[in-house]
Amino acid sequence: MKPLSHFICLSCIWLMSLSMAFAQGFPQAMDYVMQMQNSVQSNSNPGRASEIHREIERSTVSVNTIGMALRVPLLSQETRLDIAGATGKANYSGLPQFDHNPSFLDANLHWKAGDLFNGKFGYEFNRRRYESDQIWPESDVVSTRRLNAEARFNVSEDIALPIVKLYDEKANYNDTLNRQLFDYSEKGWEIAAKYQSVTGSSITIGVKESRTTYPLRYQLSRNNLDDGYEDRELFAEVYWQYSVKTGLYTRLGWLNRKYDTFSDRNTRLLDLDTQLIWQYSPKTTLRAGLWQRPYNNDEDPNIQYSTLRGFGLSAQWLLTPKLGVSFSGAYEQQKDTRLTGDLTNSTRLRVGPRLTWQASPNLRVILDGYHARKQGDLPSNRYQQNVVRLGIVVQTDNGNDSLAELLNPRECRWMHIETALCP
Repeated sequence: MKPLSHFICLSCIWLMSLSMAFAQGFPQAMDYVMQMQNSVQSNSNPGRASEIHREIERSTVSVNTIGMALRVPLLSQETRLDIAGATGKANYSGLPQFDHNPSFLDANLHWKAGDLFNGKFGYEFNRRRYESDQIWPESDVVSTRRLNAEARFNVSEDIALPIVKLYDEKANYNDTLNRQLFDYSEKGWEIAAKYQSVTGSSITIGVKESRTTYPLRYQLSRNNLDDGYEDRELFAEVYWQYSVKTGLYTRLGWLNRKYDTFSDRNTRLLDLDTQLIWQYSPKTTLRAGLWQRPYNNDEDPNIQYSTLRGFGLSAQWLLTPKLGVSFSGAYEQQKDTRLTGDLTNSTRLRVGPRLTWQASPNLRVILDGYHARKQGDLPSNRYQQNVVRLGIVVQTDNGNDSLAELLNPRECRWMHIETALCP
């Protein structure tokens, strides 16, 4: 554990010097938070290799990351720039082909013009390891880039109509075959209306349209792959602030998909995402989620799309002002619709505890782990994985610790994934 102790000492010195420099050089109105993370993990199946691969290797994984978030007021608190980003290095013992540099960047320019108009311009980038064993024992990295814009007209303090959103998203894989199969470009728009009460509850209804294309599939000698499709979704979002301690969010969408070439594959899909947050006490927070999500599966090129139906639970207890314990888990049923029209089913389970010790205002020590298991109809649809991790998080800020939430990627919602940039 000498490298870890050396890292703690160097991180503390680094943060003390940076805090002094930031306090002198940053404008008083600007909020910032900086984080450094170091973890050592024992991973029983780092490639998430399925049962068809018997040469599964255990690995010790070292992950080092650095992240920063800024909130820069421009004309006011409503017209501001929010930037959050992190980058790191993941090293796998015995599996150097899995080494990669996870990173993300999320930048949003919020603007407001009088009392009637407001919106934002955004840019998102995410780089992560390809999680399928399709090219085992090799590995791959996928990068996603998204541009988005939003404008809304506030008819009154309670009603916004219309709310217009535009976005352009692209995904790129490093591996040649994956690039030809799964590289995609998606462009779309959304128009909606929103009512928000003085209590914080709100309801939004709207329509969303998008077009997705796979620009490199023409290079493959396969005539059963479609090059694109169009989606139209009618949706409603409801947030109910039942009390100061309890909030419920639900998004319900009905999606109509039309494929470019194979019209017999056209389908209608239900999209559901629900979250309940209950602040049981100042020391205890409970969270539950329920979802059904159709998505483009890049685990197998013979799968047209997949649907995940599942639920998640999270509980956090603050045992003392410095010691906290939490438990998170998610259970999902996955239904794969194959190009032949056949269905294959599988279940996925991820559960794990976490112990956090706030050693000082700037230093947090974490001990956690989880068990992941997928069980399906086919051997290629089954794997198991166990991860145990010991890590530290060193942080400095200017007093607004809520800004650290910007450094929490979406994929960390129900589980602290071993190579994602989860704090």
